[in-house]
Amino acid sequence: MVSILLNNAPTIRLDKTLILGQFLARTNYTVLSKKSIRMQNKEIRVFVVLLVALLAGSEAFLAYNTLYTYGEVMQGLYWMLVWANLPIVILALWKPRVGMWAAIGLGALLLPWQAFANRKWTQIHEEIISIIRYVDTQKKTSGEYPKTLDGYKFQRSWIGDQVSYGTSDGTYRLSYFMNDPGISYWYESSSGFGYYPD
Repeated sequence: MVSILLNNAPTIRLDKTLILGQFLARTNYTVLSKKSIRMQNKEIRVFVVLLVALLAGSEAFLAYNTLYTYGEVMQGLYWMLVWANLPIVILALWKPRVGMWAAIGLGALLLPWQAFANRKWTQIHEEIISIIRYVDTQKKTSGEYPKTLDGYKFQRSWIGDQVSYGTSDGTYRLSYFMNDPGISYWYESSSGFGYYPD
């Protein structure tokens, strides 16, 4: 079934047996009136503004963790890129399709980048929690913290290169990093978790 909108006429439904080309050649028709095109542009503008709001909200939600995954400098750059959504909204009101693609492009740049970093950060933190449990279990069974982590089997081997461990005066310290050794995290048995953003 095919539907065609005619000037000042009701919608006509055609069966597949009728040859559409012959029908169109004999009929004065318009697919859309100017009024309906304006309505479509308004609808597109609303859609694009809502899309930008959704993407910008998601980007802003992830911006907080940029401090912990990449440090203060990158967090500032990330926030500047999130604020780039404001001109995109203005662009979307003027040129909705261009604004939509600009919003999608910016979202495609920021969201996967920080979502991947958050996942990596979570994997490292999960591994650190497992190491803490291992070390505390060793202390309970043997009475001392282990001297090294040689007895610990890393769930993700790549994390082993980013973790250092040491004991001193009946306590232990785990130091680890995610992307840059200058942005460091640690866990001390006496004081808990710490973080230095460089």
